[in-house]
Amino acid sequence: LPVYYHDSLPSTNDMAKELARQGTAQGTLVIAGTQTKGRGMRGRSFISPEGGLYMSLVVDGGGILPGLLTTLAAVAAVRAVRETSGHVLGIKWVNDLLLEGKKAGGILTEALTTDDGKMRQVIGIGINTGVSPFPGQYAGLSGPEEAYPRERLAALMTGHLLNGLAKIPGHMDEYRALCQTVGRQVSFNVEKSPREPGD
Repeated sequence: LPVYYHDSLPSTNDMAKELARQGTAQGTLVIAGTQTKGRGMRGRSFISPEGGLYMSLVVDGGGILPGLLTTLAAVAAVRAVRETSGHVLGIKWVNDLLLEGKKAGGILTEALTTDDGKMRQVIGIGINTGVSPFPGQYAGLSGPEEAYPRERLAALMTGHLLNGLAKIPGHMDEYRALCQTVGRQVSFNVEKSPREPGD
């Protein structure tokens, strides 16, 4: 399957979406050593220092809700990090990856329509795999004490994702077991409007 690596990109999701529109194969992977315009949910900035792993995977998205791909990606990331480094990540609903309670990564799934009218999706995953410090207000974010191999981590996450597609929603029991917000009261935004439990 095609793999595109760049030392730096504005956004791996943006490049993967353009490739998806052009008809690239499912499983096409875009990886960058850093992102200059990385983003998270609702257009928030996603800080992407050198030494991290920033990747986006193209999948055929017909009939699969983006939320199910996001949760599958979270499970794939936790498995791959554990297999690569021994670190055990948790999940903060719906798309944050936590190391010892601090954010160590995130996931952004985006849907698009190709030039010939097909539905496709791009799953973006960013993980702090290196030891580079985060700037300013982001200094409290977490990462490992030693860098670990991004190539193997990317390969394992891609494998877990592609193998899990046909089994959706079979990953949800594992997602719930890893999710640290299950059973806790949360608030969230719907179309930029705050919602409280019970609304």
